[in-house]
This record gives sequence, C-alpha cells and structure tokens, in this order.
Amino acid sequence: MKREETVGFTIKTLNKIIVRKEMAAMEAAQLEQIPPIHGWVIGYLYDNREKEIFQKDLESTFCIARSTVTKIVKEMEKNGYIRRVAVDRDCRLKKLVLTKKGEESHRTVITNIQKIEENLCQGIDPSEKEIFFKVAGQLRDNLQKDCVNLNDCSCTFHNSEKTK
Repeated sequence: MKREETVGFTIKTLNKIIVRKEMAAMEAAQLEQIPPIHGWVIGYLYDNREKEIFQKDLESTFCIARSTVTKIVKEMEKNGYIRRVAVDRDCRLKKLVLTKKGEESHRTVITNIQKIEENLCQGIDPSEKEIFFKVAGQLRDNLQKDCVNLNDCSCTFHNSEKTK
C-alpha cells in the first residue's frame, strides 16, 4: 500500500495544510504569531464563557494530554489571553477565563477560521460533509477501541455518538 493512499497520511497532510493556512491568516491580520491550538482554545473559551471551563475540559475537547494542556494554559496566561480564577466552592479549582485581549483576538481568529472552513468545504455538499463527520467519528472510535488508558486517546468529537 502506498503511503499517499492511507487514511492516516491523508489526515496528517490535511492537518498540516490547515495549520499553515491558519498561520498565514494570523500573519495577514497582523496578530502576534500564536500556535493554532491557542486560537482554538480561545474560541472554545469564548463560546463557553457562561460555563466554568477547567483544564480537564480542554484535554477531552482537543484530545491532548494533561501535560500539554498545562503548557498551553501557562503560555496563554503569560501572553495575556487567559486568566486562571479560583472558583467559590473550592479555591484549589481554577477555571479558565478569557481576558479582554483574548476576546479581541477571538473576533479576528474566528473570522480567519470561518474563511478557512469555507475554503476547505468549497464544493462539498452538506450530505457529503455529514458523511465525512460520520466516517471521522468511526475512525476515532476504531482507534479508541484498543486504548489501554482511555485518558490517552479519548476525546469529544463533532457529531459523535459519544457526545450526544
């Protein structure tokens, strides 16, 4: 089997192209260069600002390890995009909250993401997109079946049976 004909290689290639497009859009908008995951976290926090969001929520939403989330949160806090705020019921728990800088960058980031999404889905029928999400969910489920530690590979996913 040729590498170019594998699902994994195709997904990895698409991801690299998307990341490059995101970085180019950030540069064009004259935003400071932040990793794409920071933009996604900012968007997630913005969309869920009425909820208490903790680091563990980022782990499951973005399928990333605890140590990676800790690094991301520390860097985003250092750069002024988010704050960690103690919750009333347990001062050891710290919810993640966007700062004004985070909210402002969100508007620009979301506009760029929408443009990339439109470009990505150009000419794709909504029913084909639905099939894509179904197949992507099946791929994720197949990979998770053999996980020894589900924390290593469990995550939420758009249009997934596990998130309904």
